[in-house]
Amino acid sequence: MTQETAEYKIKEAAKDVFMIKGMAGARMQEIADKAGINKALLHYYYRSKELLFKAVFEGIIKAFIPKMLQLFTSDLPLEAKVYQMADKYVDFLSEHREMPLFILTELRRGPLKLIQALNIGGLIDLSVIQRQIDEEVAKGNIRPITAPQFMLNFVSMMVFPFAAGHMFTGIFGVSEEEFQKIMEARRTEVPKFIMNALRP
Repeated sequence: MTQETAEYKIKEAAKDVFMIKGMAGARMQEIADKAGINKALLHYYYRSKELLFKAVFEGIIKAFIPKMLQLFTSDLPLEAKVYQMADKYVDFLSEHREMPLFILTELRRGPLKLIQALNIGGLIDLSVIQRQIDEEVAKGNIRPITAPQFMLNFVSMMVFPFAAGHMFTGIFGVSEEEFQKIMEARRTEVPKFIMNALRP
């Protein structure tokens, strides 16, 4: 087994175990077993569970955040940004379905620990969005709102359906195929709802 293959198998196994059990509940032996390697080899690549956790999730999160940063600082009008943000969220969350619930669970256990472990604190500056909101308010296009409130509305409407996906399909008897179609529709439904809610 090459080093590249071993590291890939370790990260994939670790991601599965961390998603189900969280960092606190995961065990290195279980990750090694799932990866089909012995624990000594796992420790050769990753000396601690914390380092492995960071290697797995920092890569996933940091593959997403730069796209958002690029979009945030672009010259696109506010409404166009909201639609593109929704696109990127649906792409990311469809690929990583268990990520929202996992992050919520880890944040509940220790918000600062997760942010520090993944080194993602302060990566996104809301001042650009606030400036665009203020410009649209001055033009009479939308009602006043702060950037944090704006983003909380957006993120919660994008993330919660994925976090509560299993509950939604169970309670409402929605098939997996139907659920996917509903999530695809969020690309336009969420931006439309948010912008309409802000119209004067």
